[in-house]
Amino acid sequence: MYRAAILLLALSRLPYANGFEPSGNTWEFGRAELYVGMTGNSPTGGSWRDALLRAMAAWSDGSAFEFVAIDAAIDPCLERNTSAFGDGRSAIDFTPHQCGTEYGENVLAVTLNTLICTDPACVNPAHITESDIVFNSSLDWDIYSGPLRFPEQDFERVALHELGHVLGLGHESTSFAIMQPSVSNLDRLQSDDFDGANFIYGGSVSFQSIYGFEVTLPAASVFSDPISAAQLSGELAPSDAQVGGRFIDVFQFTFTNNTRIDLRLNSGEINPKLYLVRMAATQSVIAGSEFEDDDSGIGPNSRITADIPAGTYWLGASSSNVAELGEYSIEMNANALASQLQLESFESIYGAMVQINPNPHIAGELGFSDFSFDNRFLDLYQFQVDASTNLQIDLTSNDFDASLMLVEIRENQLPGALVLQDDDGGVGFNSRINQLLNPGTYWIGVTSFGASESGDYDIEVSVLVP
Repeated sequence: MYRAAILLLALSRLPYANGFEPSGNTWEFGRAELYVGMTGNSPTGGSWRDALLRAMAAWSDGSAFEFVAIDAAIDPCLERNTSAFGDGRSAIDFTPHQCGTEYGENVLAVTLNTLICTDPACVNPAHITESDIVFNSSLDWDIYSGPLRFPEQDFERVALHELGHVLGLGHESTSFAIMQPSVSNLDRLQSDDFDGANFIYGGSVSFQSIYGFEVTLPAASVFSDPISAAQLSGELAPSDAQVGGRFIDVFQFTFTNNTRIDLRLNSGEINPKLYLVRMAATQSVIAGSEFEDDDSGIGPNSRITADIPAGTYWLGASSSNVAELGEYSIEMNANALASQLQLESFESIYGAMVQINPNPHIAGELGFSDFSFDNRFLDLYQFQVDASTNLQIDLTSNDFDASLMLVEIRENQLPGALVLQDDDGGVGFNSRINQLLNPGTYWIGVTSFGASESGDYDIEVSVLVP
C-alpha cells in the first residue's frame, strides 16, 4: 500500500455557485472519528466545540455517513509539519499556518486527507485513513447564522464545508450547496450536499427532473444479480408533485439485464396506483415500456408483473383518487432473464460498429475485437435528442485512462456542427462532457488516452436541470 496526502481548500469572499462532486476517495466503513476537544468560545459566547458537534451531527443525521466525536484535544498538525502523513488521528483546531505552509490569500480553512491507495500508481480511488482540519487563526471568527458579517467569519458554516471534504466530497461549482468552493450566506447543508454523501456511502439520492418533480434513487437502485429484491416505504404528502390532482412519488431503478419483475404497491391509508416507465438518457419515455396498475394486488393494492428489457425505469407511487395522502410500501422482486439486452447495431461508414442505445447507463468493455484506430480501440453508441437538452456524460474506468467523444451525426453519417472530446474532465483520469444538445442524432465514442489500452468502463448520461 502507498500513502499520499491531498489538500482541499475553502476560499472566502467569492460567490457560492451547484450536482455534487465526489472526490473518489472514501472512508472504508462509512464513518470517521474526530477529536473535538477544541477549547474556548466565540466573541458572542458560543462554544467552538458545540458548533463543531452540531456540524458533525448535521452530516450524520442527514446522510449515510457517520461522524463520531472523541472528546479530547489533539494537534491536527502532528506528524504533518515534516511533510509526513499524520499521526493516524483526525483532529480540528485553529492554527497560524496549514501545518508548516502559509495560508493562501482568502483561505479560511484547509482539510488535509491522508489516503491509502489501492494501486502503485495511486490513480484509482483510495481509502481515507486520516482527515485533519485547520482553521486560519489570523482571521476574525465568530458563530452566527444568516448573512455573512465581514470581517467576522462564521465558524459553523465553514466547519460544515470542511467536514464535507473529510467524508470525501470535492467542491461543487454548479449546485446550490455548502460544498461550493467559496463561503456565502448559505449556512445549512442542502439536498445536494446530502445527495453527495449518500451517493458515496449508500443512502438515497434525489435529483430534479425536467418535469419539475424530484426523482429518488434508493440506496440500492441498480440491479445486476440473477435474483434481486428491494423494499421501500414512503408517504404521499402535500409537498409532493401532482399529476391530475393526485400526489406522486417517483423512484429510479436500473436493470442491467432483461428482467422478470414483480412489483407491488401496498397501503392501508390510500387506494394506491402504480406506474412503471422506461426512460431514455434524455428523460423521455421509451415507447412500448409503459405499465400502470390500480387493483391487481391484494384488495385495493397495486401490482405489476412483466418481463422488461434492460434499462432505467421510473416507478411512480400514487393514488387512484385525487388528493389522497398517506403512507405506502413498495416491494420489488427481480429475476434476471437468460436473454441479454438486444440492441440494434449497424456498421458505420468508418468500419466501426455503432450500437443504438438510449439508456442513461451503459456498461461496456474495450477489447481486442473492437474497431481500432491510431492503435486505440473504439466503441460507439448512438442516441437521439428530441428536444434541446443540457446533458452531462461521464465516462469512468478503473482499467484504463478513459477518453470520451461526443459527435453530432448527420444522415450521411458525417459529423455535424458539434464535435467534442475530453480526456480528464472527470474525477481522476476519467472523462466528462457537459453540453446543451439541440435535437438530432449523436454518437458517444469511448476510447483510451494511451495506445492499446483495454478494460471495463461505464457511461452515465444525466440531464442537467437549471
